[in-house]
Amino acid sequence: MLTREESDLLTQVGPGTPMGELFRRYWIPCGTTREIPNVDCPPVRVKLLGEDLVMYRDSTGKVGLLAEKCSHRRASLFFGRNEEGGLTCVYHGWKYDLEGNILDTPCEPAESKIKYHVKHTAYPTFEKNGLILTYMGPKEKMPLIPNYEWFTLPEDHVFIEDKMWNENNWLQGLEGDNDSAHVQYLHRNNSLNVVPGMARELSFDAEEGEFWVKTAAIRHISPSEDYVRTNFFMMPCMAGPPQQSLDGLSDGYQAVHQVPADDTHTWRIDVWTRRSKPLERGNGDGATGRWPELANIPPVGNGGQKFANRHNDYLINRDRQKIDVYTGIPMGPHTQDAAMTESMGPISDRWNEHLGMSDAGPASMRRVLLRVVREFMEGKEPPGLAYREEDNDFTLERVHAMVPPGTNWKDVKAVQESLLNSKPPVYI
Repeated sequence: MLTREESDLLTQVGPGTPMGELFRRYWIPCGTTREIPNVDCPPVRVKLLGEDLVMYRDSTGKVGLLAEKCSHRRASLFFGRNEEGGLTCVYHGWKYDLEGNILDTPCEPAESKIKYHVKHTAYPTFEKNGLILTYMGPKEKMPLIPNYEWFTLPEDHVFIEDKMWNENNWLQGLEGDNDSAHVQYLHRNNSLNVVPGMARELSFDAEEGEFWVKTAAIRHISPSEDYVRTNFFMMPCMAGPPQQSLDGLSDGYQAVHQVPADDTHTWRIDVWTRRSKPLERGNGDGATGRWPELANIPPVGNGGQKFANRHNDYLINRDRQKIDVYTGIPMGPHTQDAAMTESMGPISDRWNEHLGMSDAGPASMRRVLLRVVREFMEGKEPPGLAYREEDNDFTLERVHAMVPPGTNWKDVKAVQESLLNSKPPVYI
């Protein structure tokens, strides 16, 4: 468990807080191409790290991220006109470019110099394969764009899900993404019986790096075989399970970004990749088919709000809970996860927890985060940032394989040499 002081240190992300300033040293997702698909399309509101922002695509196709409130009289630029290379406030006509420069102040005298003396808050962006990142820290400390494989693989090997709004602190969601034990209960949808390959007897192990954690859930299928499945966490707010396997290793990522909007709300953006071949579209929308009554309802609405949410008890169906869906809650879009993390409250009271062996992943993740933020407070540079191309490699290989008991899952070569089956069971 964490103390109240440790919990505050990790969960508070506003300007001036230690964790908030640490987040601002990394490139983090701010949106998706799907939100602003065309040049001069309407801007969208984006809240990040406690700051109210607007994101838009200008007349050249580039993405801008500006403070929402106009520098003049603080009206919202969400209502602005996006045209002719800038975003114009409809109150008095002040117009801004991507870098926060004021292009026009039409209500001021022609000789006015105010536009040369005022600079609007603006953050740089990077867009590739459907995902948009921003950097909100000091310009002189800005690192290279991280060389994640969803930026280096061909576009048809990458799928970006809709951005989703969760009503809980970012850390709650991230802990769930680095927790393999809940899979055989929370997401047990085919049958109320434990399916083969998801044995009751599990053991857990974790490996901690400078800015990452890998957690192995080892399912003891029989005396002669173990099913090893590794989750990962990477600074500052990324985690996820393995994708389908190839030669015992994950053949790509489900990288879940739990980006803090503020202390009590989170943007969830899932990235799927497949290294060996193009990726089928639509991963992660599992409401239809298993929940046919939702087939014609958009799972995610404007602003990322899920149709099944805490205000309607996630559309829990008690009859289905007794028959074929363990929770009685629709699976997509990640609604079952949200039901659990949001039910903990806006910020979980972790000092009242009672952790067990199955919590190896979240416990290791907390240790890494506490170490990093405390060292940052002491003046040490954050880990997991690259300033030279030769250092820009953030690939974490994850094991996903059937192996003999006792195989060292941390040794990739040992896993590959010990494979019992090149196609292990895949349930999530």
